[in-house]
Amino acid sequence: MPTNYDAPQGNSSLRMTRRSLLKATGGLTAALAMPGIVRAQSNRIVFATWGGSWEEAMRKAWFDPFTEETGIEVITQPGNTYGRVQAMVEAGNTEWDIVEVLPDFQWLGADRGLLEPIDDAVVDRTGIMDAPDLVTEHSVPQVLFARVVTYNSQLGEGPRTFADVFDLEKFPGKRAFYAKAHGGYLEAALLADGVAPEDLYPLDVERALAKLDTIRDSILWYETNAQGEQYMSDGQAAIGIIPDGRALNAKDNGAPIEIAYGLSLITWSAMVVPKGAPNKDAAMRFLAYALTPQAQAAIAEAYTYGPVVPAAFDLIAPERAAILSGGPQMKDPIVLGEKWWGENLDAVTERVTEWKLF
Repeated sequence: MPTNYDAPQGNSSLRMTRRSLLKATGGLTAALAMPGIVRAQSNRIVFATWGGSWEEAMRKAWFDPFTEETGIEVITQPGNTYGRVQAMVEAGNTEWDIVEVLPDFQWLGADRGLLEPIDDAVVDRTGIMDAPDLVTEHSVPQVLFARVVTYNSQLGEGPRTFADVFDLEKFPGKRAFYAKAHGGYLEAALLADGVAPEDLYPLDVERALAKLDTIRDSILWYETNAQGEQYMSDGQAAIGIIPDGRALNAKDNGAPIEIAYGLSLITWSAMVVPKGAPNKDAAMRFLAYALTPQAQAAIAEAYTYGPVVPAAFDLIAPERAAILSGGPQMKDPIVLGEKWWGENLDAVTERVTEWKLF
């Protein structure tokens, strides 16, 4: 089965720091000033995507049905980096109509004047789930994905709270955490230390690091989602916070692991329309289509990312819903504060890197 989280989180070139964004655009701007390869056509849109099996799922669930319904063809292009968006816009030669992005670009792109506002006369966003930061003036959420606490089945009942994740006496063994600062372990540490979910942001980074100090020698840092899955599959780690799709994949392949769905960290991918999009009106029609309950249910059937429109669950079989990000098995998930992360990722990364060294 497809593995959740890989398309968005696995594309490290997409989540750029503010400094690297500026550097990346310098060489591209001149090249993009030349006449574009993709011309404006009212009967098609160009969708910049992460590609792979995720693109295939969108083709089946969204692109082909949208074309059949509207006559508007959806052409995909790879390389959906922030730097390329900025270079196109600054060159006055935008070739993409829609770009799928991680949540931080909802604000970063808007702050830099790189995005068109969403046309609320066309795009109905009233059905989107109620969560902080999910909807902005310049973006719509696309799908949900998650990191979940996963544990070795030999632990018995396993952790039921984030405090359990940090309890080495009750649950001995290594912990597998994603190495990047925004991997969810800072939130987990604060929750384990008694911070209420509604009080997580702004993150008290020093308090989180102090909690992490209590298990410092038992942490296995993984650099890729595949590595995190491997740590859990082969028993190197007793407990981990890994993508839900990776956890499902490992379990389905016989790994002795269980998933504590009650300890889930939810985030999302988003869709934006870059400034000067040649087929903006058609792009808005696609966004409207993708946010219908029917389209959200279709993508949930094609891939294990969860719908951002709750009404879609009425169209999804219960057994399918039970394995989706944001599904009913994830009771009261923690929704990550992506706006805060977008504003603070650089500084927190620097502090966490320093902490790891000493």
